[in-house]
Amino acid sequence: MAYNEEEFQHSVKQNRSLIEQMMNLQREAAASALQTGRTITHEVADTAKETMDSARAKTEEFVSTTYNMFTDPQVQKHFMTMGMEFMMGLSEMMQKAPMPDFMKDAASGMEQNWKQSACKNNDECAARRAKARKVDINVDPQPEASEPKEIVITDISKTE
Repeated sequence: MAYNEEEFQHSVKQNRSLIEQMMNLQREAAASALQTGRTITHEVADTAKETMDSARAKTEEFVSTTYNMFTDPQVQKHFMTMGMEFMMGLSEMMQKAPMPDFMKDAASGMEQNWKQSACKNNDECAARRAKARKVDINVDPQPEASEPKEIVITDISKTE
């Protein structure tokens, strides 16, 4: 059924309040849907941020733990020992191998350089400690109040 312009305008005038109510319902439904969408979006964003923060904290903890594991002095000591043993094993194997003496000398020199380098960078190296000078510092037990304390330095390594 087709309406002409006059019939359509007449129908709109008669049903104006009903049409306005329908438009208000649509507007309210759209506003409600928009608000619900915003609420859900904020909740999802908050959840994503919490998940991201948790993942970041766990990752930082993992990286820190892993870093501390590899840089632990005891672990480093064992790895250095392992490396030294490996290098000494290779050097010994080269000494037993059927090869010219100059190659055996090169392998021996490499082992010696490795030992010197490792000792140079290790505060606990026995060879390094043996070379260290020992110094005794004695403070006068009863200095006079106006005089500065007398400090006597004795080189013990010359007396041993």
